[in-house]
Amino acid sequence: MSDGDVRTERGLERLIFFTDAVVAIAITLVVLPLVDEAKDLDRRSVAEFLSDDSAALIAAAISFAVIGAFWRDHHRLFERATGYTPTLMRVNLLWLAGVVFLPVATVLYVSAGRGDRVAIAVYLGTVSAVMFLSRIEEGILVRAGLRSGPPLTHTDLWVETTPLLLIVVALVLALAVPSLGLWPVLILLLSRPVIRLAATIMDRRS
Repeated sequence: MSDGDVRTERGLERLIFFTDAVVAIAITLVVLPLVDEAKDLDRRSVAEFLSDDSAALIAAAISFAVIGAFWRDHHRLFERATGYTPTLMRVNLLWLAGVVFLPVATVLYVSAGRGDRVAIAVYLGTVSAVMFLSRIEEGILVRAGLRSGPPLTHTDLWVETTPLLLIVVALVLALAVPSLGLWPVLILLLSRPVIRLAATIMDRRS
């Protein structure tokens, strides 16, 4: 079957179900080590458990929130999908690989500390890669005519790509000044202002 051929609707459903299952397993694995630790308190109090495992708890919370955000974006994307291609399936597997690896990247960063450039690169690089692959998936759907609803406008493209551009900026800043840790990630809060500014400029030009 050529790359342009579209698979069956049932195949699309299986692709989505498989993706949801892998994401669910990945998000569950985030807390399993903590469950084992909680079962084996020995003579430690709950307060001591929370103190001793604070880094693991932080890593779990970050991983849960980020994976949840990735799943919401993927869910929104495939809500409008009317089919899929072999290329989309392969890219989706790469997206899943990034999601599954994210908890490991998070633990590496939290354990290594904010001054470790490699840990920062691994973590923010993984986040950037997953976000990039989401946009690739959307591009495949649009190009193959497998996306329902109105066509994407220039404003829509800005909405989709601005977070990715900002996370790349955060990665560059974090690597340039490792002592900042993950504080550069807060630049993502500028997503909405940047999108509104871009939309205003485009409206004036049109």
